[in-house]
Amino acid sequence: MRQFAGGRLSAPDFASAWLAARRRVLAGGERLRKRFDRVLTNVFYQLDDYAIDPALREPGDMTDADLKQYVQGALDDLDALEGK
Repeated sequence: MRQFAGGRLSAPDFASAWLAARRRVLAGGERLRKRFDRVLTNVFYQLDDYAIDPALREPGDMTDADLKQYVQGALDDLDALEGK
């Protein structure tokens, strides 16, 4: 997430890698604190609305910039959890 928010990873590459990692974690039965899990689940829902293939995007779909802004907000939320 930080690589994507920092511009070191493209939106399609982030989306593909994040979804694959999330599937592996869920399949492995990893358990997360509720608030942490909620932030990651919300990223998943945003990615569900994001067309990885730009050719499949329709007007009104989430853009790369929209996704980056959302992910930065999610990182801010995760950083705030560290202090709690």
